[in-house]
Amino acid sequence: MLSDLLYRLRALFRRKGLEAELDEELHTHFEHQVEKYVRSGLTREEAARRARLEFGGLDQVKEECREARGVNFIETPFRTCATACGCL
Repeated sequence: MLSDLLYRLRALFRRKGLEAELDEELHTHFEHQVEKYVRSGLTREEAARRARLEFGGLDQVKEECREARGVNFIETPFRTCATACGCL
């Protein structure tokens, strides 16, 4: 429970670092899937196409990961206020 709380706090205050980690992890998973398809006999291009279809949209996957962090209910109002202040 304490580790979960610490992770959520980290997600709030180290967002850029977590985003970079997420990008790296998703890229690694994607490349592993491509390699798996290549080993099964597909060309690299076809393997990449199938991996993209399997993973879905990268932005959609990232948003699902962000939601899993459990801090969207805090981040969203702050982003909305920051955007509103920036427009003034």
